[in-house]
Amino acid sequence: MTQLRPLWLLLIAAGAALAGYLATLGMTAAGYSSPVLPLSSAVTLVAVGLIVLALGLVVWRDQRRLEHTADRTREHGPARNRPRRLHPLQAVRVVAAGQACAYAGSLIAGWHAGVLLHLGPAAGIGTPNVTAGLTVVIGGMLWVIIGFVVETLCRIPPDRGSGFQNSEFDDGTEPNAAL
Repeated sequence: MTQLRPLWLLLIAAGAALAGYLATLGMTAAGYSSPVLPLSSAVTLVAVGLIVLALGLVVWRDQRRLEHTADRTREHGPARNRPRRLHPLQAVRVVAAGQACAYAGSLIAGWHAGVLLHLGPAAGIGTPNVTAGLTVVIGGMLWVIIGFVVETLCRIPPDRGSGFQNSEFDDGTEPNAAL
């Protein structure tokens, strides 16, 4: 699985901003309302972001518990009760959900930033569409941040006993970068 690339997220946001600006320009010229998500969608953005972040913390805690168990095994020998381990596919799903949050957040924030570029100067800050657009832009940026945090939380820790800790693959990535 590849890591999130900030340049790609910026390109997605810029393309979505252009599309949002042009869509708002066309829709307002035709007499329609601006294409903005309602203010209530911010609740959904926050809820989904917190769920993905909580799942990332579960994966991080599982990795740390496994490290602690391995350290204890090296010092005191094998334990009788091995801790139940999170399935690796579940961890990959959490990383994928975090990356999906980052991409979707970039798209949502970019679209609404484009809408705000058109509406902001004419309508002013107090109007409902501008307030909703600004709130959704902030929610989208939070999704991008959560995506990066979850990706960081789900990294596989380097093996302590092997000599591969500081090595890199041929493409310059770390061997234990992400699940």
